[in-house]
Amino acid sequence: MPTDSGLVHGVFDPGRSWLPLTRIPLPHKPEAAPRARRHTREVLALRRVDAELTATVELVVSELVTNAVRHGVCLCGCTRGPVSLTLLRTENRLRVEVADPSRTPPRWPAGPWPTGVDLSDPEEGRGLLLVTALAADWGDHAGPVRGKVVWCEFTCR
Repeated sequence: MPTDSGLVHGVFDPGRSWLPLTRIPLPHKPEAAPRARRHTREVLALRRVDAELTATVELVVSELVTNAVRHGVCLCGCTRGPVSLTLLRTENRLRVEVADPSRTPPRWPAGPWPTGVDLSDPEEGRGLLLVTALAADWGDHAGPVRGKVVWCEFTCR
């Protein structure tokens, strides 16, 4: 089913009973990603989530937060808008949500690549490929007031 970005994938099911685990604001700066990884690791350890899933979620959190900081710019062009990380859980799913101030949806990498983009650079356009490979599902939607939320879900054992 198409989402706000026009990409086809599943859509958030509001009928699920999501248990909020945590929500933290993050600085719109490069140090947001390591802070988000550390916080995710601590929260999931407290919830006794297995180490393999925790490592996978940490990696995806890092990608989504990095994208939010790099590309989540307000319409005015500033980077002062809020970035946040939210973790939620149901009986068998773990959900990650990263909000940023931009209304621009995630962009699936597609060719031709712009001139000057180093395709051997692992930081160029590979984030959504990684999220797609590791998460059970992902998507995006408009934020409640402004901006957008990019989310992904993992199946819990």
